[in-house]
Amino acid sequence: MKHCINCGDQINDTAERCPGCGVAQTTTLEAGDGNRNENEKYCLECGELINKKAEICPECGVRQYSTSSDANSDKIVAGILALLLGGIGAHKFYQGNIKYGVLYLCFFWTGIPSLLGLVEGILILIADDAEYERKYADGSIFGQF
Repeated sequence: MKHCINCGDQINDTAERCPGCGVAQTTTLEAGDGNRNENEKYCLECGELINKKAEICPECGVRQYSTSSDANSDKIVAGILALLLGGIGAHKFYQGNIKYGVLYLCFFWTGIPSLLGLVEGILILIADDAEYERKYADGSIFGQF
């Protein structure tokens, strides 16, 4: 089990979002919540409140991973994969949505996945990081549609 970066609740190790507060565990924290200010985060291992820039938790000694550059690089990679290899669902596989990746792969011969990949690639690359996390990081076709 690990702890949410936003609220500190204990969550599953594989959870991408906190079930309590809904915050994606790969996003940066810009504002505070009731117990935490904007310069603090919760340790992923022990749940203690620590400095946002801390690389190692002073309480338990576990290294904290940085999410600010990861989210931006994921967005760029997913967008480029969608543009270049969207017809075979490469961006869906990269985003971890195997179901849609296989669907794109099964119908690549129709050309429809190529068109969808082109449109998704453009939308992913022009989206800001928060919009990318909200709409595209879960791998669903056209986000909320």
